[in-house]
Amino acid sequence: MRNLLLTGALLAAAVTAVADQASDDIVARLDAIREQSGMASAYVLMVDRDKILVQQGLGVRSWEDPRPVTEQDYYRLGSISKAFTGLALLRAEEQGCLRLDDTVRKHAAQLPYINPWQQPITLAMLMEHTAGWFDMSWKEFKYNQPVSLERAFRVNPVSRISQWPPGRHQSYSSSGPGVAAWVLEQACDVDFEAFIAQQVFVPLQMPSATFARNDEVRQHLVGGYNTDPKEPIRYWHFLYRPAGAMNVRPVEMANFLHLLLNRGTLQGKQVFTPAQMARMHTPTTTLAARDGMQYGYGLGIYADIRDGHVIYGHGGDADGYLTRFAYSPESGRGFFVVITMFDHAPLGKMRKLLENWLVADLPPAEAPPYTADPQDLYPLTGYYRPLTTRFNRPGWQDRRMRVRLSAARLQYQLDDWSPQRWKTLVPVATNQYRHFDEPVATVWFGAHEGSIVFQGEVGNWQQFK
Repeated sequence: MRNLLLTGALLAAAVTAVADQASDDIVARLDAIREQSGMASAYVLMVDRDKILVQQGLGVRSWEDPRPVTEQDYYRLGSISKAFTGLALLRAEEQGCLRLDDTVRKHAAQLPYINPWQQPITLAMLMEHTAGWFDMSWKEFKYNQPVSLERAFRVNPVSRISQWPPGRHQSYSSSGPGVAAWVLEQACDVDFEAFIAQQVFVPLQMPSATFARNDEVRQHLVGGYNTDPKEPIRYWHFLYRPAGAMNVRPVEMANFLHLLLNRGTLQGKQVFTPAQMARMHTPTTTLAARDGMQYGYGLGIYADIRDGHVIYGHGGDADGYLTRFAYSPESGRGFFVVITMFDHAPLGKMRKLLENWLVADLPPAEAPPYTADPQDLYPLTGYYRPLTTRFNRPGWQDRRMRVRLSAARLQYQLDDWSPQRWKTLVPVATNQYRHFDEPVATVWFGAHEGSIVFQGEVGNWQQFK
């Protein structure tokens, strides 16, 4: 028995050593990417379900202050803030002052938007980006002053007009979480930032987290830079702070990742329920979601595919800072990374390394078997026009997508792709399809109001004759 225990201990030590070596190698490669791109600073956090594996600041606080990065330093999260706003809404729902399925009108006599459609807008639609809005206008993006949400809504009201019926199509808009946070204020009779500090940051043991540029942030915020890594960018007071303005010491993000990986439990205490955690990454308000498809955008967390496995996370842009967190429920691993440079290329390289690490030890995923009669697929073929766009740029409605049958397989192509680039779809269930390298359905075709609608990562499209 003693020999067996000794063997087990040696094996565990060997596995730990291999894991440490792998994470050390990743950190070294991340730092090499940082140096090659010329950025001043980056920070990486890698965790499993039980502990922090890596917490490492890379580089210096700024070119003007070339001291090494420490645990006391702050970084900006950008749109990762939306996930924390999602947690705040779940907490408010738990306390009974609102429900995610509530309409905005239930809690507010005056609506901070225009909705000409019969379908009312709900809190869930605001958080899942299905309110029918374009994203924030240039005027809103550049309004660099700290103001209340009510004041923020007066900056450019015409940006919040539902261009297509709410509750159908996901199209990213940072205005939605801002309005959702304002509704929380009305429904719960509380300041949003005070509520999230007490109800989310305290139980997650994130004392540094703040949406404000307070004295601590002023003193310890690392410098953010433009695409030119030597051109500093001044602090950006994101107009709708609940959607993108969080500042935090990165090591505290470990508790957030542990909460997600352990289905709401943190250090043995149930902080949120497993059902609440499932709701965080489960869409409910698109046509596809109502037809049973679970892949998509939830409450500040969305699904992605890495090497045949589903992972979850979100990215962020805070003008001078780019961020990404992701986790794999399968492997029990998660990471957070931030860079101080507005250049997606080095972040993309870092993200690939870290996402590969998330799923590196997982066995190949098995996609569910399903066959479809080509006769059932034929009605889906033809030309499609876009139903939505994130930004209201001239000509967005002129784009086209073609769907065809080739060797009894559905294929699609956008008009701005090369002629040889077709993506093939594999049936997963009625109305649901995946690409060859995906284990779950990521594309939905369905009949709606007399026409065929396509929903997937390339957008929302409607068939026309």
